[in-house]
Amino acid sequence: MGYLTATNILYLATGLILLKQSDNLLWMFNSWRSPLRHLPGPKSDHLFLGNLLTLLRGQNTNLWEEWTEKYGKTMRYHGFFGSYQLLTIDMRSINHIMTQSKTFFKAERNRQGLARILGQGLLAADYDTHKRQNPAFGQPQIRELVPIFNEKANQLRDILVEQINNNTEGTTIDMLQWLSYATLDIIGIAGFGYEFNSLRDGDEDALSKAFSKVFDTDEDDSLLAKLKGLGARLLGMPTEENLRLRANIETMNRIGSKIVADKKALLLQEEKDGAACKERDILSILIKSNMAQTAEGAKPDQTLTDDEVLGQISTFLAAGHETTSTSTTWALYALTQHPRVQTKLREELQKAQLGDEPSMSDLEKLPYLDQVVREVLRVYPAVPVISRQATEDAVIPVGQSYVDRDGVTRSEIRIQKWDTVRVSILAINRAKDVWGDDALEFRPERWDDLPVAAKDMPGIFGNLMTFIHGQHACIGYRFALVETKALLYSLLRSIEFAIDPEIEIIGKTG
Repeated sequence: MGYLTATNILYLATGLILLKQSDNLLWMFNSWRSPLRHLPGPKSDHLFLGNLLTLLRGQNTNLWEEWTEKYGKTMRYHGFFGSYQLLTIDMRSINHIMTQSKTFFKAERNRQGLARILGQGLLAADYDTHKRQNPAFGQPQIRELVPIFNEKANQLRDILVEQINNNTEGTTIDMLQWLSYATLDIIGIAGFGYEFNSLRDGDEDALSKAFSKVFDTDEDDSLLAKLKGLGARLLGMPTEENLRLRANIETMNRIGSKIVADKKALLLQEEKDGAACKERDILSILIKSNMAQTAEGAKPDQTLTDDEVLGQISTFLAAGHETTSTSTTWALYALTQHPRVQTKLREELQKAQLGDEPSMSDLEKLPYLDQVVREVLRVYPAVPVISRQATEDAVIPVGQSYVDRDGVTRSEIRIQKWDTVRVSILAINRAKDVWGDDALEFRPERWDDLPVAAKDMPGIFGNLMTFIHGQHACIGYRFALVETKALLYSLLRSIEFAIDPEIEIIGKTG
């Protein structure tokens, strides 16, 4: 009898998962017949894991760029069990994928996984329910939230200044952690009127703890641990990890349900008293709109269910917390690597004399701040790659023909139902044929005069694919932009940042 090695455990778990998940068997066999097998791309690294080992172990943000440089704008790589997955940075193909949202939707198995954790919020919605889940992220609503951004940005600044003043020789500060506290506080108040007080208390709040533990990957970041956890979750095993996950999800739902119930009661009381709605958080606006539609006789499929309203809380936390803190951290990192840019930006912010509470209009009138934020979003997109799954057989047009593995020049991509399609935002944002020979450089001044190819880039914001475009574009992009500007404005007016030379900074592919 052989030893029970990690590899044998992996093979056993894989077999059990496949037996349990019969739809995965159909998906796997279907993928092996996919027309994508004819596309150029890297060889599989592993029988079961394809190229995923390379992706998971990637310690730099250049992997997608290296692949597209070698194989072209249209390629494929291997996922689980040798499945073929399309990767493209061809803009004509991307436009087609992003605008044909009924044909290219979130993979069902990924959507169900999100729904289990986040509930029935926007991120986990299927095609039919996604259309009616569009919270109030318009410009007027965001303008009302700017005082919250300023309050928390200034609170963070004061905490950091105090730490600096207490150490005259300078001090090393984990900015990602502190920015994470700040953005959590912001999304709590602005998103659903909840006080986390993370800047004051750290991770002491029960909802914050539960949410952090659901997404915690720090305890054991090894590949084997990830696969073991995946197998246990798919099989529904009552493991310690699964039981802990369920308990934390129950905590999130319990607290979230109370938040929703309290808001409904408050809004009903205000309506009864004939008073104007005083709540400015996004969830209150969403609930008020939902209640109004119901009162006007809207059909059930035109309004949000209680579970869908509850799901927005976890959705706001997942989509509006770590992404902004990560982007702002990358902004500070970029400024430390380019002292000239940091000096120029600090001078603009200090000379503006806008005080501690700039309005949304004030922040929009700072041209160099705008250029710096745009360049950060270009070079360091929070989500480096997005995924879609074909709901039917389809043909995707290409702007640049490619040569397949059989040596035939192709002007279209044929895919079949269930094929996975990935768009590399990172590679597009750094493509030299779009942004010029200095595309890999952080240079905010490029936004004074963009290349023609960059001006033709689609995207919901500023010639960038960072927030995507089409029906599933990031609805919270205005929120993220203004929040990032408010944080940088407050911090850089008072503090000059530098990297601790003894700390190694590693950017992962994501």
